[in-house]
Amino acid sequence: MEATAVSLARSVLDGVLSSAGSAVADEVARLIGVPKEVEFIRNELEMMQSFLKVASAHPEAAGRTDTVRTWVKQVRDLAYDVEDCLLDFALYAARTSSSRAGSWLPGAIAERHRIAARIRDLKASVEELNQRNLRYHIAVNPAGAEEAQASFMLPDNDVDSSELAFQESDIIGRRGEKAELTTMISGPRDALRVVSVWGMGGMGKSSLVRMVHNDPNLLDEFDCDAWVTVPHPLDSADGFRKRLRKGLGLARDQDIREYLQEKRFLVIVDDLLSQDEWEHIWQVVLFDNGKGSRIIVTTRRHDVARHCAGNGHVYELKPLGDVESKNLLCQKVYKTSNYTLPEDMAEQANCILRRCRGLPLAISTIGGLLANRPKTSREWRKLHEHLGAELGSDLHNITRVIVSSYDGLPYHLKSIFLYLSIFPENHEIRRTRLLRRWMAEGYIAKNRDMPVEDVGDRFYSELIHRSMIQPSKDNPGVRADRCRVHSMVLQIILSKSIEENQLFLVDKHSNEVPQSKIRHLVVSRWKRRDEKLQNINLSCIRSLTIFGEYPASLISPKMHLLRVLDLEDTINLKNDDLKHIGELYHLRYLCLRGTDISKLPSSLQNLRYLETLDIQDTHVTQLPDGTAKLEKLQYLLAGVNFTKDLLQKMAQSGIDNHKANLFRNMAACLCCSCSECCMVSSMDQFSVRAPQGIEKLRNLHMLGVVNVGQGNGVVGRLKQLTNLTNLRRLGVTGLTEEEGQELCKSIGELRRLQRLEVRSYSLKFLAKMDKPAIPRHLDSLRLCGDLGELPKWISSLNDLVKVKLLGTQLKQTNIVHLENLRNLALLGLWENSYIEESLHFSTDTFPKLKFLDIDGLANIKTVTIEEGSMPELEQLWVNKCPSLNDDDFGLSGVPFLMDLNELVLKKCGEKKKLIDILQGQVNRHIRRPKFRIGKSYLLSSN
Repeated sequence: MEATAVSLARSVLDGVLSSAGSAVADEVARLIGVPKEVEFIRNELEMMQSFLKVASAHPEAAGRTDTVRTWVKQVRDLAYDVEDCLLDFALYAARTSSSRAGSWLPGAIAERHRIAARIRDLKASVEELNQRNLRYHIAVNPAGAEEAQASFMLPDNDVDSSELAFQESDIIGRRGEKAELTTMISGPRDALRVVSVWGMGGMGKSSLVRMVHNDPNLLDEFDCDAWVTVPHPLDSADGFRKRLRKGLGLARDQDIREYLQEKRFLVIVDDLLSQDEWEHIWQVVLFDNGKGSRIIVTTRRHDVARHCAGNGHVYELKPLGDVESKNLLCQKVYKTSNYTLPEDMAEQANCILRRCRGLPLAISTIGGLLANRPKTSREWRKLHEHLGAELGSDLHNITRVIVSSYDGLPYHLKSIFLYLSIFPENHEIRRTRLLRRWMAEGYIAKNRDMPVEDVGDRFYSELIHRSMIQPSKDNPGVRADRCRVHSMVLQIILSKSIEENQLFLVDKHSNEVPQSKIRHLVVSRWKRRDEKLQNINLSCIRSLTIFGEYPASLISPKMHLLRVLDLEDTINLKNDDLKHIGELYHLRYLCLRGTDISKLPSSLQNLRYLETLDIQDTHVTQLPDGTAKLEKLQYLLAGVNFTKDLLQKMAQSGIDNHKANLFRNMAACLCCSCSECCMVSSMDQFSVRAPQGIEKLRNLHMLGVVNVGQGNGVVGRLKQLTNLTNLRRLGVTGLTEEEGQELCKSIGELRRLQRLEVRSYSLKFLAKMDKPAIPRHLDSLRLCGDLGELPKWISSLNDLVKVKLLGTQLKQTNIVHLENLRNLALLGLWENSYIEESLHFSTDTFPKLKFLDIDGLANIKTVTIEEGSMPELEQLWVNKCPSLNDDDFGLSGVPFLMDLNELVLKKCGEKKKLIDILQGQVNRHIRRPKFRIGKSYLLSSN
């Protein structure tokens, strides 16, 4: 991956040149007396950028000599030094602009001299680097450079695919293997059996096991099942025990063995790396209850497979055959495995596939690359010639296939793809987390016609479409809101990022601390006696990311260049650990999501560059004074996330049982004169109070969930929301009816609003408004509270893509207001959102609906889908509906859903007749959709 240094250097230079050309930089340069030096550096950097643009487009030329690689690294390091100096510029300018008189004090004069001296030193370094280029005749001038310019442009169409990167192996060439593995797993209720499936990375082990696991006939043989992906590193049995308990749907304190003792269970242990990891796992699951339980292990190592199986139940997954390989390639390139290639194309395809040697990962990755190129034999021959000896005759050279796919990425995707090396193996990465980190790091350039977040969203979708990242299998829906990097791909980009001294990973396998500058620090497994952290030079770190336990006193003023501080889900993080936050003046991204933090320091107001403040799912209910000074803040996320179990979370919180029951049984508590006041106040701990001066945060794109209701100083504040003209997502809670009406009037002025979330004890104010000012261009609506009936005006929101309802107490007559929305793709009817016994979907309704999620409707007995309803539905989930009839009326109309690819019936009680009926319908269905009756899913929210 010789282009790694090139792409990293270019991404740094893009940010530097943007800063160097700013008015602030020019003003400070004049003030300290070095305008000519700054102009010289700027011009030289522009020449370096032009060089790197050519080198990035032609990595085979850039990587031809060691001198080019060395010079590129030096360009990058110098660009970082220039950027560091410009950050000093910005700090100095901010101070001098606030106090002109103070700029002539002795301390300020000394600081000007220091910055000026540093600029002059940088100029000398730039001159020396230029001379070095001339001395060693470093040049890259490949033919066809003009053609490369096209790859720097944004794609014409937004690619938003939820296609799994290697899902084709589920249906192409693995049916025989499925039958063999199923035979090994099923059988009489004898002793506990461990079955190991092994093969090299990218062979499709997990896909095969998942296909077996999702077979309803096999699942019928077991009382319960769980899928557990092994976290790496796995240092104790507790980590696995926690994941298994979650997979089985057990409470935090419920004993696993006691639960499984009288059950025939099936447990999948996915991606086991070592015998040491198995030693931790078998302590949890390896006990024989005489029921014929099964444990399936997937691993890349034969010795580990043998060690786990013990008695010889080992299955080796081998490469795909020639026919299956070609079908998989066609599926990736043409979206159909039945495509007949022209003779000249077939010849080139055979050459490429011979190099892949039947490895699904290699075929899928190259197919994703070819899908974005002209579909001509000449283009495929060029790719074949470029791969050349890189694929070689040895199957283990598949690493070079991934490298070639990386080299084939356009420039704008390379640096953000390498950035994924920060996240550990098997980690599900939230899309919004990635996007906001990319923005904070300056990896996404501003586009004249598109907001930066939309540009990043497009890049994310493009990486999925190119099969470089995999959408999460556990979070289906309209858009892939979570992703992960295939473990094999991750190992490649991780080694390159470390090699380039961009990343240092602190875990039990980490090497000695490098002497060179580290830009990204990741602590994934920290030991209290580890001295590595004490030896790291923190002064140049741009991002700090922690997975697992927080190392005490790690955050310090030494990290004065830090832009990203990501502590999401960090364990043992205390309020006092944030005491130095206010001294990290360049911080742009601060994420404390999922931690035990309950209070933010008052020094937070010093973070004038902060763009993202994520305190969602923490204990913070009050923002510190001075929050309104964060003028660059774009994303303020707080409170408890909108999930299916939100009502349950509220009931299980510190609220007393009386108040919890009031909210969960909304219809019954209308006669209680004090219930509204009780519930408004009880919502405080599931949101933050709207800070004073919130109307000053004019750059806000996302605000929620904030409590703007009674007792929170709401006077005039709802009207002031109209000042937030850039707001795209808003979440509010705790409203009385009068305040709710005021809210509707206010948000009518928010012309850019795309997503609205409203939580309140009563939402009836929405239905009472005949002509509300709700923006007609909303694409997402989330409502939690007693609505009673859907407002008629909802039927006019034709841009709505997602609707999620919770506790709304609707009836069949209300559904009519949703059924003709021409762009509605996702409908979530969650707990207490619908109260009648029958749910009916009529002919010619819901024309674009792709995902129907029915969850927690306790009263519902029948779900009827007429022919012609939901013609594009792909996923139908029915979950936690215990009253559902156990006959063909329980869920009818599945054969009419011609595009259905997944049907889920889960936790609805004993429904043997209904399951048999649905299984027969699925078997006869033209698309043979997957029918899941035991696997637990959670819909992602962001």
